[in-house]
Amino acid sequence: MNPRASIITYRMIIGILLAVLSGILFGICFTPMRYMQAFAWENTWFAWNFCACLLLSPLIAWLTIPSVFEVFREIGLERNLIMLVAGLLSGGSGILFGLGLARVGTTLVNSLCNGISLIAGSFIPLIFQHREALQGRIGVSLWVGFLLSVAGVCVCAWAGSQREEPSAYMGNHSNDRRARQRIVLQGILLSIAAGLLMPLINLGLAFGDDFMQVARDHGASETFMSFAVYVPFFATTFVSNGVYCAYLWKKNQSYQQFFEPRILHLVAIAALIASLWMGGNVLYGWALPWMRTYGPILGWPICLASCNIAAALVECLYGDWKGKALATLAGGLGILTASIATFGYASLLIQNAAAIPSSAMLQ
Repeated sequence: MNPRASIITYRMIIGILLAVLSGILFGICFTPMRYMQAFAWENTWFAWNFCACLLLSPLIAWLTIPSVFEVFREIGLERNLIMLVAGLLSGGSGILFGLGLARVGTTLVNSLCNGISLIAGSFIPLIFQHREALQGRIGVSLWVGFLLSVAGVCVCAWAGSQREEPSAYMGNHSNDRRARQRIVLQGILLSIAAGLLMPLINLGLAFGDDFMQVARDHGASETFMSFAVYVPFFATTFVSNGVYCAYLWKKNQSYQQFFEPRILHLVAIAALIASLWMGGNVLYGWALPWMRTYGPILGWPICLASCNIAAALVECLYGDWKGKALATLAGGLGILTASIATFGYASLLIQNAAAIPSSAMLQ
């Protein structure tokens, strides 16, 4: 192996590991919601969104991107507005995801949402940026990896439908079997709808090279240059979530919980969720440049598969999965693990300059 190929292989491995770690953080970040059933859903959802999108995101950008205000000025109004609109739409995905999470738990909501979003989040960058990679051995390995990922999330979703216990993330459990089935159906539909908008963040990173390049030119490291995209994107994501939470406050009068003595407990757990979630975003944004222009294509499914596995393992530790549902879930996790290995193999093939003519990675 020549030195250039060795460097590319090394970068790919680092990128894959970072994508796996980011998926793990995404998979476990909402686990603390199990301990927040005493709070209305809208209060929990608003609190962690506020900590993540309005506090952590701009704070990290300010600390890690030199001349951060100059960066956004140089990016320009038009491109900033595009990212703001994308974030506003993505906020709808966050709302749907949260409502689905409360009804069916992390494993099922991640399986369904990730399965829907995987195709758009990976295939759109692939078609526009590396259509030539759909041919030959690399194309076969990518197709197999995508199919395994979709199959894995479908099996995990099937396992979720076999569970009879109510979600540990929702209060006021009903003993009526028919009512529980209706709640599960609602959660499935909400998760699928969330998956349609979820890829927006990956597409923002895939086509937001100008944002990250400007940040890099001003001295930002590869680790944090993605915050040139995250700050405007997450700002309007919070707006969408905040407006919906405000609607529920008016409807349910649940805002009164913010004036109760236990509010510090709510804020502490919300801050923990926000920190884990933002950590996942930092690692994912860092993973992409290690894989060059193939980052959004390989990193996205690897991150989602790792997210599903981590969420399922946590719920298994809590005893949420038993009997037939647990056996089916184990099969789904095995398929997802195979998908990660397949994408790892594809990344090794990508290092071969002869296999991908005019690849941006090898320029």
